[in-house]
Amino acid sequence: MNWEIDNNFCHSSVSTSSNEAELKQAVIAAADYAFNLLDANIEDDSMFCLFDWDFNQQRLLIAVTDPSKKKLAKHTVALTLEGYADHIADKEEQQEQIQLWLHNHITTAAAFLQFSLVAAITADGDAASSILL
Repeated sequence: MNWEIDNNFCHSSVSTSSNEAELKQAVIAAADYAFNLLDANIEDDSMFCLFDWDFNQQRLLIAVTDPSKKKLAKHTVALTLEGYADHIADKEEQQEQIQLWLHNHITTAAAFLQFSLVAAITADGDAASSILL
């Protein structure tokens, strides 16, 4: 995947695929990319690795946050899945699919497991709706 970094240290990429295997691979690659940034992102008050699925933008945002889930660490990772709605159009089904992919991946992701972070997923930026992975 090609990653672009903006002035706010948001690392972003786009997948145009509507193929389930390729979508899953893109989500896992984005998670791994974010995990490789954990050394630069961990601060004294870091607690969560937060995955947010924004249905309207078809974007997965990955960020390290403080306990309030409001203060983001320096680097964020954003993956836009332009073809995802062609694979699954329903909002809840999209959220569940991404949640499952991430949950299964985190259990074996050595780069993530070396840090004491809690993984959680939210929908549309609503930190109050977070579900632990």
